[in-house]
Order: sequence, then C-alpha cells, then structure tokens
Amino acid sequence: MSGLFSTFNIAKRGMNVQQRSIDVTSHNISNANTPGYSRQRTKIETTRPMGMTGDVGQLGTGAQVAAIERVRDGFLDYQVRGENSSLGKYDTRSKSLQEVETIFNEPSETGISSLMGKFFDSFQELSKQPSSSNGRTVVAQQSAALADALNHTYTQLEKLQANAQDSIRAGVTGVNSILDQVDRLNQEIISVKVSGNMPNDLLDKRDTLLDELSNKFNFVVDKKEFEGICIRPEDVGDMKTPNVITSSPNTEAARFSYISSMEVDKNDPSGNTQIITYYKNGNMKNDSNKQTMKVSGLSKEQIKDVMDNRIIWANSSGQATKGDGYPIRNGETVQASEILMFKPSNGELNGVVSVQKDIQDYMNQLNKLAKTLAFSVNAVHSGMDDPLNGGGNPDRDATPFFVNGSVVKYNNNNILTNLDDTLSAEEEITAKNISMNKEILEDVMKIKTRTNDDKFAFASHNNIDGDADGARALALAQLRDSILRVQDVNETIISRKDMFDLSKGGSVLQDNGMKIVNSSSGMKMGSYFKDTIDRLGVQAQEASRMTANQEELLFSLEESRTSISGVSLDEEMANLVQFQHSYNASAKIISTIDELLDVVINGLKR
Repeated sequence: MSGLFSTFNIAKRGMNVQQRSIDVTSHNISNANTPGYSRQRTKIETTRPMGMTGDVGQLGTGAQVAAIERVRDGFLDYQVRGENSSLGKYDTRSKSLQEVETIFNEPSETGISSLMGKFFDSFQELSKQPSSSNGRTVVAQQSAALADALNHTYTQLEKLQANAQDSIRAGVTGVNSILDQVDRLNQEIISVKVSGNMPNDLLDKRDTLLDELSNKFNFVVDKKEFEGICIRPEDVGDMKTPNVITSSPNTEAARFSYISSMEVDKNDPSGNTQIITYYKNGNMKNDSNKQTMKVSGLSKEQIKDVMDNRIIWANSSGQATKGDGYPIRNGETVQASEILMFKPSNGELNGVVSVQKDIQDYMNQLNKLAKTLAFSVNAVHSGMDDPLNGGGNPDRDATPFFVNGSVVKYNNNNILTNLDDTLSAEEEITAKNISMNKEILEDVMKIKTRTNDDKFAFASHNNIDGDADGARALALAQLRDSILRVQDVNETIISRKDMFDLSKGGSVLQDNGMKIVNSSSGMKMGSYFKDTIDRLGVQAQEASRMTANQEELLFSLEESRTSISGVSLDEEMANLVQFQHSYNASAKIISTIDELLDVVINGLKR
C-alpha cells in the first residue's frame, strides 16, 4: 500500500543497503594487503514492486542486497596456475643445476679437466727424464690428485642426489598437506553455500592453496554445485580414480606416498622380484608409516623409472593402490603392471625428479670417464689388455696404476696384499672408488716408463732397457689423444679386456702394449668430459632462461589478476563517499517523512 509509511520503508531499505555496502567497503580496505584476498562488492537489486490501480503501473518499493560477490576472473586463475606449474619446474631445475655446476667447477685450475691435463703433462715430462725421482713423484702426486678430484666430485653429486630425493619426499608431504587443507575448506564452503550464504573468504583461502598447489604439479579443477570442486592431476596415467579432491564427502580421494628404497627379494631364486619400501604420505617420522610390497616382473627400465620418480599413487590414508584404487596390503606381492607411479609433467615435483635423473646421468658419465682412465692407463702402464692375462697366469699385471679403492688392501709398508682380488675388482672401478695404487705412490720408482717394462712384474726387474728409456711414459702421455669407446663403458665394455677387444669395436694394443690403435667410433677422454660439461652448461642456461621467462609471464598475469581482484584504496574511498552520501540521503528522506507525518497527525487537529 502506497503512502508515507511505504516511502519510509523505501528509505529504511536504502539505509540498510548503503550500510551493508559500507561494511563491504570497510572489509575491502581492511584486507587491502592480505595475500590472496579478492575484493568484494554488494550486488544491489530492486525489491518487488507494488501494483497500482489505473494507468500508473507498478510502484517501486526500494532496493535490497541480493548477494555479496567476489570479484574474480576464473580464466586468469587457470592461466596463473598453469604458468605457476611451469615456473615451479624450471625454478627447481635452475637452482639444482647451478649446484651441479658449482660441484664440477669447470673451467678452473682445480677442476677435473685441468687435473687431467696436468696428469698427462706429468707423463710427458717424465718421458724426457725417466730416471728422475722428482719427475716420478710429480706423476704420482698428479695421479692421486686426479683420483681424489673424481672421488670428491662423485661424492658431492651423491649428496646432491640425496638432497633431491629428500626434496621429492618433502614435496609429497607438502602436497598431501595442502590437499587435506583444500579438502576441509571444500566441505566448509559447500555447507555454507547450502545454507544460502556466500563463503567469499573461504573461497579466497581455497584459491590461495590452489595457487600454492599449482607450483607443485599441474592439475585440473572441475567445478561442482554449491561452489564445490573436484581436482585431479593432468597426468593420471592408468589411474582410474584420480581425484585428489572430491566435492562429495563420502567419496575416497587419492593421495601420494614416497618410495624410499628398492632391493632384490633374496627369497626369489629367479631374481625377478623386487621389495619396494615406501612411507605413507611421505611421512618418515614414524615407523608405523613404513610399508613394503613385493613386485614381480619389473624390467631394468621399470626399476630405474621407479627409483627415479619415487612417487606412488595411494589412498587417503597413504596406502599404495592399484589402478582401480584398491589398496595394496603391507607385504603383498603384485605384478609390475599393478603399481602406479605419479609422473607430473610440470611443477616442482617434475623439476626435482628430472634433476635427480640428470644428476644420475652425470654420475654415470663420471664413472665412464674414471673406468676408461683406469683401463687405458693400467693397460699401457703394464702392456696388458687383460689384467689377469688369461686368469692365474704368473705374468698378470703385478703393479696396476689405478685400483678399486674399496677392494684393495695394503700391509703396513703399503705393499698390495690382495692382487688377484684387486685386478678382478678393476671392473667395478667408479669415480667414487678409483684410487692411485699406494704401492706406487710409496715407491715412485715402480712406475713403468721403459719399452720392455711390460715383460716384468716390476720395473726394477727390467734388465733390457737403459735408464734413459722413457718410451712407455711417452705412450701414457699420448693417451690424451687416443680415441677410445668411452661412451660404451659399463654397457658393452665392462672390463679392460673388452676395451681392447676389436670384435666389440674397441681399440688394439700394439708395440709392447704402448701403442693404441684408435677405435673407429670413439672419442678422447678430455673431449668426452668437455661434452659432459657443455651439456650441463646448456641445461643450466636453458633452465635459467625458462625461469626468467616464466617469472616475467607470471608477473604479467598476476598484474592482470590483481587489477581485477585486488583492492584499490582510491576506488574504495570513492565508493565510501558515494555510499555515505546515499546513506545520508536516505536518512534525509526519513527526516522528511517524519515532518510530513507531524503535519498529518498534529497539524490536521488545528
């Protein structure tokens, strides 16, 4: 019904609307510097009009607040999270590869490349004065320095790889923690929305967590009713139940666990069963989270893949699952096809997994270099392409130059005491255990420098050549330019004999074992190491460049999102003034109505 009281109600509604708008503006101003906050605005609409008789039509009854909305662009959120995943990947790779570069320290005076040059130079100088004890001492010290550099570099790479594995575990724990928080917020948001309210601040908290999660791995968000969401990784592989967040509280959500180790099952005589040890949700603080499973039928490539990635699909409690989401019981035996590794193509998890693989590649390349160095130097030093010379032969290599430091044994006088074991263990030489023979290091006159030294167990027994003969020392120096199958070491070339086996594409020893007939498809040791360093430099540069590009792109997208969702204090102050004037105007209407009512009620009596 129209009249003064109807006008009063319109003014009252106007004051309520402006009051609510001022409240929202105040909330925006208070959170101007709150990370992840999206500015809010009141959605004002007219109230239901009142019908009028005659031709006047409907008469408005004022305004009301229909909703308090967040100002948010969902497409920008999608773009930001996608680029954030890429940044997480390349930033992780850039930082880790820079650490690898620091470990190699190339080029430098103390790097492996420089020490290799000094090693061959020392033999070059020794060939000029082979009887000089000073020259021999320099050779021994340079050899020991090169071996120590290989040991130290490998050990540092091992530590860095262990750090990378810790980062994977920490990443798994962090991801599961974020997912648990998002899940709780998701259910709160749904319950608030069901009650008819808009949970704007809860939505902001959830979006902030999703931004953080996107740095870990790339995922897809499916929006559901009542502002609920379901989340699944973009890379689900064969997982049939890939949702890590579900809008239904009664639906099982997936999580991830961390594989700590893998070993051959000694109870399986075939050797085809592996025992995998993992920790639920990556939590290694409690032994109760430690679980095992036996996996049969894993190929070498699959074993490497498991140890490289280490992240396995699990249920909400962290128990490893098969592709259909069915849990694998502790100690259960499953087939290789039933375990599912989580392999995100983007994000921090992908970055640290890829870096761990790269570190292992560099460790393998160092091993190839160390073993090639040991095989070639030992072969030329003794003149033998087979250290055992047929096995059990008394003419076996009695003074190997480089040895396997984890196997070799010496007496108190640094005399080698387990020669046969040491020669057999030459096949197991790595950059970690390569060592200069202490027997030679202790008595440098045992270094073989003469043409016919190969015919004698010890250089001192040579009664054929004169003291001025430095032909073998020169041959050792010339190894610098020999073409060897370095890239095939630990693959088709396992032993010294393999390296000089022509049927395997290897080189050939001639002229008392001093001349190496170069392989047709090999490379120099120095060139091989330089290629390794060049590859590292390219990878590090690419990661650094991609990080810079992603940071710039992400900054641009963040600016765009902030321009829409961020709080502008100037704009809020302008809105505040507008709402204040509107509030005052509505109050003035009420004051006017009061005067009119006074006329109607009191003035008509006079």
